[in-house]
Amino acid sequence: MPRSLPVTQTIILAAGYGSRLGSAESGVPKPLMTVGGLPLIAHALEHARASGCAQAVIVVGHEGDRVQAAVEQMAPGLDLRFVENPDFTTPNGLSLLAAERMAAGRFYLQMVDHVFAGVALPKLAAIPFVNGEDGRVLVDNAPGDDIDLADATKVQLAGTRVLSIGKGIGLWDAIDTGCFVLTPAIFDALRRVPAGEGLTVSSGMRQLAASGSLGAVDVDGVEWIDVDTPADLETAERLLLTAAAPMTRTA
Repeated sequence: MPRSLPVTQTIILAAGYGSRLGSAESGVPKPLMTVGGLPLIAHALEHARASGCAQAVIVVGHEGDRVQAAVEQMAPGLDLRFVENPDFTTPNGLSLLAAERMAAGRFYLQMVDHVFAGVALPKLAAIPFVNGEDGRVLVDNAPGDDIDLADATKVQLAGTRVLSIGKGIGLWDAIDTGCFVLTPAIFDALRRVPAGEGLTVSSGMRQLAASGSLGAVDVDGVEWIDVDTPADLETAERLLLTAAAPMTRTA
């Protein structure tokens, strides 16, 4: 039986302003907004630790010094590395590119504002890459009522391969949960994004999908929420309150 991928590094994008959530107006950077009694970034770090990661590369931007100091004080049990996106108003693909020099041969990618009620990252690495895969996205094939489908990033699939990904696609089969396992091929893919498209993570994934090298794995019942608005924050509170058990290390 094939062994799982060795993935011990995560890259967490935590540079954003949080305008829709109102974090800037509250005086709290978005990564430090609390849900379930912990900052969003603490949830992301614990998810990575419980998934077997030893190192976290955190891309900061808005109030980056404050976010870095808070994370270091958390002592999450990971080797912490920080990189700055000097313009946090730019699309998140630039934040990912900023981490290129620190990226391992395989790494997880997490969005700081996606909260999970259980450990889901290892699902991405359960089997080795096959048939030219350069990355995988964790998708939700049966999104619940709490997911804002109008704003969600949709994924069109052919089996376990991604045909198309984006918020505006008409035909779709699943929702992008904001978690990936990737190789450094994603950085070249981002550099291939056409001028004017907007250098987002999704635009880089579209380049991988166009070459047939982006796979998909179902989150398979692990509940999650993208925390973009105050309503999402309330949903996340309920999600964590009703979670069956806390995250535990899988390895």
